[in-house]
Amino acid sequence: MMKNNKYRKMILVGGLILALLYIYIPVVGSHFNHELTGLPTAVNGTLDLSGGIPSNQTRYLDGQWEFYWKQFIITDQEQLPNEKSDADIMMKVPDDWSKYTINGTHLPSSGYGSYRLIINNLSYDESVTSLIFDFGSAYRIFIDGQLTAMSGVAAKNLNEIYTTPKAVLFPVTLSESTTHEVVIEVATTRFSGLYMTPVLCSYHHAMQEISIRSTVRLLLFGISIFAFICLIILYLFSVRKKRYSLWMPVLIFVVLIRMMMTTEFYSVWQTILFFNLPYEQTNEYMYFVTFVLKYLLIFLVQEQCGILVSRKEKLGFFTYYCFLYLLYLLIPQDIHNHNLSVVIPALTFVMDIYLYFKILKNQERLNKYGVVVFLGYLSIIMGLITNSLYINGIIYQNMSLTMMIFFVFFLIIMVLVYTMRTADLYDDFALSSSRLQMAEKQIDMQKEYYEVLSSQMNEIRKITHDIRHFTNVMHTLVEEGDLEHLKIFLSEYCENSQMDQLPVFCEHTVCNSIIGYYYLRAKENVILFESRCNITQPSTISDSDFCIVLGNALENAITACRQMDSSHPRFISLYAEVTNGQQLLKLINSYDGTLNMKDGKYITIKDGNSHGFGIENMMKVIKSYGGFVKLEHNDDTFTFMAAIPKDTN
Repeated sequence: MMKNNKYRKMILVGGLILALLYIYIPVVGSHFNHELTGLPTAVNGTLDLSGGIPSNQTRYLDGQWEFYWKQFIITDQEQLPNEKSDADIMMKVPDDWSKYTINGTHLPSSGYGSYRLIINNLSYDESVTSLIFDFGSAYRIFIDGQLTAMSGVAAKNLNEIYTTPKAVLFPVTLSESTTHEVVIEVATTRFSGLYMTPVLCSYHHAMQEISIRSTVRLLLFGISIFAFICLIILYLFSVRKKRYSLWMPVLIFVVLIRMMMTTEFYSVWQTILFFNLPYEQTNEYMYFVTFVLKYLLIFLVQEQCGILVSRKEKLGFFTYYCFLYLLYLLIPQDIHNHNLSVVIPALTFVMDIYLYFKILKNQERLNKYGVVVFLGYLSIIMGLITNSLYINGIIYQNMSLTMMIFFVFFLIIMVLVYTMRTADLYDDFALSSSRLQMAEKQIDMQKEYYEVLSSQMNEIRKITHDIRHFTNVMHTLVEEGDLEHLKIFLSEYCENSQMDQLPVFCEHTVCNSIIGYYYLRAKENVILFESRCNITQPSTISDSDFCIVLGNALENAITACRQMDSSHPRFISLYAEVTNGQQLLKLINSYDGTLNMKDGKYITIKDGNSHGFGIENMMKVIKSYGGFVKLEHNDDTFTFMAAIPKDTN
């Protein structure tokens, strides 16, 4: 038990460490991207790309960009070519423009503006493009005045802005000049500008990456739907056995909805499922679904891991999440973007920290497969954290599929766990049915054994009843001195009253009757039966289970001996004892040298339709008490050995 606890603790702690490393290595890599890679960053609106762009890579266009508030500098110039203006400020990308002031006034979270960057020393033979992966606001990107990417509808009127995470790309062929201009026109109803990093790459590479992501996305969603269907079917089987409650299918449904609301999936379902709702307007619903998902994880920990979460704790977390959600809804968007866009998501993980330490503290109470379920729970949390860091621009690397991958991993784990637990459930059902059959058979055994005892007692009563007549006859013959007739009379009397006495095999009443029954069967079949049993009452193992194992082992031995040629010695030797805190059982019997085996396992074959409990099921009963079974055989003897710890807790 201590060894199992040690391994569980190692998995729990190791899982957390690996999760933190996976989450924060990309964060550190993004923060120190230029120090680690040596790639340049934009300074005062200028970026030097003298190193060029490898055809299979992208270049992050982060750093200081020129910013033009409430201007579409390319679109406006096309409409009013004579109007030009200077940049309002230099703005860091990625960042929220609501953190900046122009003329002493903080910029609001909603609005529109343009970002401009001059790239020096760039020459490239292939067509290029620039885009912002999984960006939630509407934008247009121009390279040297040519449109190369657009997403949604970027408009000056807030009511006309339409946002979608999907971008449409156009190839741009660079001029012979080594100086080029990139302009991004952004319009948003709430997200405060370029909070994610734009990239520059070859058009072919961008289209190839989008194609690969679409294929992987479709594959992951297919696996998710398949897992969802499997879980519903398994859940229905479990409900029929009154095993699980309704929360599990609700949790899986919420997981699927949350997957559909990711930037990778939303554009696919935007018109089909979400009534063409602009992506920026789904933020409240995304927070709500995430809070519901995280709250349902409490029931996952309680039911699937076996860690009790009190009603008071559940109510406390429900109140806590309601407070966070109301805080998000009521706080002005400008304040949220400026101060709380990362804080509120971070606060949602307080419950997960609490549950983790609760699981760690009560690890010995984790039920079967509880550690596996914990890994699934951890994958959900990793997916949510990674996605939050990515869509807030903290992680540069494209990790849009990460949450989906973790969610699919969770679904697969739950399918496996439910499958194994459903199989265990039906194994238990089959075991219980076999136990019931054996219990009925034991009743028949005991009935037959006690009938033999009753017959012997009747014989004794008859002898007791006739003893007066016998003594009178013997007295008369003695008085007459007729010793010859007395000898004949006593000889006939002894012959008529002779009967075999049933031995007492052990102090355990039920076990004694089982052994006595098979002793009689052995005697009928001329099988030498030897028993040395010390089975007291109460026994280490439950009476019913021990008698089931004992009865089946003896029946297998009787069957094996009966199949032998009568010319060979047939015997059964039974030994049972409590030694060193263990209930030991050893049964040796002769057999004809022929064994029925399949895949290395012994198969018990009995006459008729009654195939008994089977060696495999006997082993299951013994192992359920923490014991073990050992089977041995040579050319003419078969040995069954079992040991069960006295303290099965």
